Amino acid sequence: MMRTLFLVMVVANVVAFIWFGWLKPPAPTPAFTPLPQVQPLKLIAELTPAERRDLAHAPQSAPAGSRPASAATGAASCMSYGPFPSAEAAASGSARLRTAGAEVTQRLVPGKVRSGYWVYLPPFGSRREAEAAAKLLQRRGVKDLYVVTDEANRNAISLGVFSDRFGALAHQKKIRALGYHPLLTERFRDAPRYWLDARGAEQQLPAASVFTDLDEGDVTVGRSACAAGDGA
Repeated sequence: MMRTLFLVMVVANVVAFIWFGWLKPPAPTPAFTPLPQVQPLKLIAELTPAERRDLAHAPQSAPAGSRPASAATGAASCMSYGPFPSAEAAASGSARLRTAGAEVTQRLVPGKVRSGYWVYLPPFGSRREAEAAAKLLQRRGVKDLYVVTDEANRNAISLGVFSDRFGALAHQKKIRALGYHPLLTERFRDAPRYWLDARGAEQQLPAASVFTDLDEGDVTVGRSACAAGDGA
């Protein structure tokens, strides 16, 4: 009995040895994913001079949702418009600029304004010659004339002052048809000129053509320097 039990235990140990040593299937090998190659961290003091320069010139990423300052607030421009011939014309121009969204200030500059277009015959050699020519013109139907007595144009014959150039040119042509050679010139008088200084974004500062109806197209526009702290 004891011998049989001993043989059974020996056989069991042999079977166990064979199972665990040779016949047991190997345990599955866990999957291995290689890590990406990462550069080791370096302290600033450990960087070479070239690496420090590259770091200093590297673009800085803006925080999410932020916008560049130029996109958030447009840079202001300043323009000067003028000259306007009257306070009323300047007021109309100022209203148009404010409607466009610009800030406007007005200033006065001494100057001259056109008072009309003068048609005349140049000075004669003497007062007698000028008066004789004037009488002949009157007999030929020219009514609005006189002999000039001021020093600058003494003995000239004034043939009329016209508010618009087309009327003056038509009268000059009429006198030429009578055999004379009249001249045409603009006349001016001293008067303050009105200028408007405007500040705003480019799209708020219109071209001078917006004001052509206020002074026969004489209004001009020019870029001006914005005063320090203006509009802050």
